[in-house]
Amino acid sequence: MDSPLAWRNLMKDLSILQFLEERVQQEPLFKQQLLNFVEQSKLDKKWRIAAANAITILVRANVQFNGADLRGIRIPKADLSYGVFDSAQLEGADLRQVDLRGAWLRKANLSKALMTGVQFGELPFLRHDSVVEMCVYSPDGTSIAVVLHGGKINVYSTSTWERLCVLNDHKARITDIMYSPDGNWIISGSFDTTVRLWDSRNGDCRLILRGHRGRVMRIAYSPCESQFASASTDETVKLWNAETGDCIHTLVGHTEAVGSVMYSPKGDQIASSSEDSSVRLWSVETAQCSHILRGHTDFVTTVVYSPQGDQVASASADKTLRLWSSATGECLQIMTGHGSEVGPIIYSPKGDQIASVGMNRELRLWDVDTGTCLHTLLGHTDEIKSIAYSSQGDLVASASDDYTVRLWDTETGICRQMLTGHSQKISGVVFSPISDQVASCSYDGTVRLWDVRTRTAYQVLGGHNGKVRMVNCSPKGDQIATCSEDTTVRLWDVESGTCRHVLRGHNSTVRCVVYSPHGDQIATGSGDMTIRLWNVKTGVCVRTLAGHSGVVFAVSYSPQGDRLASASEDTTLRLWDVHSGECLFILNHDEAVHSVAYAPNSNNIASCSLGKAVQLWDTETGINYTFAGHSNMISRIVYSPRGDQVASASDDETVRLWDVATGDCHHTLTGHEGGVISIAYSPNGEQIASTSEDLTVRIWHVETGACLQTLSGHSGVATRVVYSPQGDLLVTSAHDKSVRLWDTESGQCRATIQVFRYDITDIAWMETTDVNYLVAGCEDGSVWILETVNDGNLCHVRLCWSSGSNGLIVTEADIQDVQGLSQLNKQLLKQRGAVGEPVHRLRENIKKVASMASVVSKLKDQSDTTEEDPASTASASVELLEQWLEQARGPICQEIVAAIVKTIHEYK
Repeated sequence: MDSPLAWRNLMKDLSILQFLEERVQQEPLFKQQLLNFVEQSKLDKKWRIAAANAITILVRANVQFNGADLRGIRIPKADLSYGVFDSAQLEGADLRQVDLRGAWLRKANLSKALMTGVQFGELPFLRHDSVVEMCVYSPDGTSIAVVLHGGKINVYSTSTWERLCVLNDHKARITDIMYSPDGNWIISGSFDTTVRLWDSRNGDCRLILRGHRGRVMRIAYSPCESQFASASTDETVKLWNAETGDCIHTLVGHTEAVGSVMYSPKGDQIASSSEDSSVRLWSVETAQCSHILRGHTDFVTTVVYSPQGDQVASASADKTLRLWSSATGECLQIMTGHGSEVGPIIYSPKGDQIASVGMNRELRLWDVDTGTCLHTLLGHTDEIKSIAYSSQGDLVASASDDYTVRLWDTETGICRQMLTGHSQKISGVVFSPISDQVASCSYDGTVRLWDVRTRTAYQVLGGHNGKVRMVNCSPKGDQIATCSEDTTVRLWDVESGTCRHVLRGHNSTVRCVVYSPHGDQIATGSGDMTIRLWNVKTGVCVRTLAGHSGVVFAVSYSPQGDRLASASEDTTLRLWDVHSGECLFILNHDEAVHSVAYAPNSNNIASCSLGKAVQLWDTETGINYTFAGHSNMISRIVYSPRGDQVASASDDETVRLWDVATGDCHHTLTGHEGGVISIAYSPNGEQIASTSEDLTVRIWHVETGACLQTLSGHSGVATRVVYSPQGDLLVTSAHDKSVRLWDTESGQCRATIQVFRYDITDIAWMETTDVNYLVAGCEDGSVWILETVNDGNLCHVRLCWSSGSNGLIVTEADIQDVQGLSQLNKQLLKQRGAVGEPVHRLRENIKKVASMASVVSKLKDQSDTTEEDPASTASASVELLEQWLEQARGPICQEIVAAIVKTIHEYK
């Protein structure tokens, strides 16, 4: 107990935690010591501080506790965020004030655990029957207004998620909504050409403002609260009296639809932007246009004032941002760099930064003074729809059509958190006024509220920050390489799950990763048009191969490992010398080349493009052959294990088997009723498996071309198929977020793995000395290792480790008789699939009241049977009862406890 871990809470000492985290990874004895601290806490509560520190350090070091016996551990205030505790036994554990945000607790046993004050990082979501188009917090953060498709607004309390009122008079889609500065009123604009003013407290519609002849696109409340403005497709801006609803002014001048309007911070000026490519500045008092800001060459999408009001920023479809002086109308900066239309833009709270969104999925942060781009934030895999700064300006949130919200550090540009849970496109994201919460709304009909307060720095993503594109296993079976849309490659230790190296250097999506035959080198191909060669041991890039003028889709090593073939969007196949980096040959195709494979035992290369033929290239003679026969695009090619045959899969619903020596098509495998997506030979080459858009998997006999099995069960298209090393099992992954293991002889499904929250993008099977591992990479950037064990007709699968825990998972977690769980947390866990009933707070308080009543009774009994001073007997009990009074929750319980305390005081 002499260790500082035993008496000092380290939760806020980030530097110490990081140091100890590194020691865990370097020193196995230290790791065991920390595990011993956790174990000791089961027996003696004096170890609870040491245990809380120890398990916090272990979780940060990516130690996973799948199936661990943690019954009765005492770890109050520990930080278990993003920890992995699937099937862990936590029965009776002391988890009070523990941080469990993003933790994986699938099938964990939490029964009878103490969970008062536990944090899950989010609150229960709100479910609606229609698309949620936007949401906005009240100025004090106590309520949130949610706009539904069709013109309905629901207002909720943010503390209880209770619906306070419904605003339901608009006749068409609502385009904008905002609270008045004092929070008492809500204004909304709609496609029905009206603006409406609502009482936010009871939902009454106070004013209906008519006058626009076109759709109302944006609205703005004056800081002075006396008026508000509306912008319309009728080419005008109207100013309205907030008390009477009278139209004070109509601002005329734009020649096309007005899409944006905003008051200056002082309320004396208005800025508007239009499809006529201009921005106009108006005097609120005179309604005169003081400046017309010209310079954009396409329509202006957004206009915003700086927090100080001295600048106006505008974004345009011409791919630029411009900064203007609000006093003179002078253009101060032109910011270029986006490759597409610039959409939402916002100033940081201090006004020193601007965040802007391009339609090409990139978010940029700009320095206002210099106009330079500080950071380009990449990671989203689909269009970004909404952005928001935190009140401190240290974070910017982005919501995307890829179903995720990301929180970015504005100083470093690093993604601090990825919030997952939505099942469809996200339409909006907002910070609460004090930035302790983020609300996101989605086409899936939900609003999700995320707790983004930090106790320590988030561990966040142990894995990739973007979709995993490919997984590959080292020849020795001790390591896995994964590449991702986050522009990185990661090398993982198979047994421990430790990320040994993060390979950085590419500046676009890494599309492919392969090991050299000896396993000492890795080759990667990227959207940045380069190939990089990396030293596996050091993680250093030893060579960059440049020459392609398009995305590199695939790479393949020769059997000797001295040459590398690459396939590119630029319609060429290139052959490189690995040692010198020299490009030896270029083979041209008619269209983009998306697949390439070296023969396993010769110098032949097979490739296919978006066309209908397979190209076979003899790299020694330079002669190439064309295998033609498909009637639609070829999706994939693979060599047989002996290298005497090439199989091609096509959108024409067939698989063809080609003789490498003669070019003859041995068999055309027909039967699928949709395009064939993936194919794989069995290890002995006697079978070939195929997956199709018809949702089936087929196993074929290579020699005869006969279909041996048709496998059905996936509810989504199976995109990958792999044989086990022994060939007795076939593994498929599909868009139904599942992996299935099939018996290749009987065709029976031996196991269905449904632990994934996102679609699986790639799978691989690897065999070590005595264990078979299944590797999976997912759209959310996570990497999974699962151990498979054959047991008769069943195949048991156990999760060994996974990276990138991006969200809370409590499916089938047992919360029976959990104590201290708040009603909101209970609702959250139930929504996420937890089972059992926790002890209700009222039941806990009733037990306390019963105990207090027992104390009173005993005191009275003692007074009847003894001549001692009853005051001395009651003193200790009174102190305890007063503590209970402070802890009592709810007015009824407080009233009961207070009455008992009062009775004892009177008795004294």
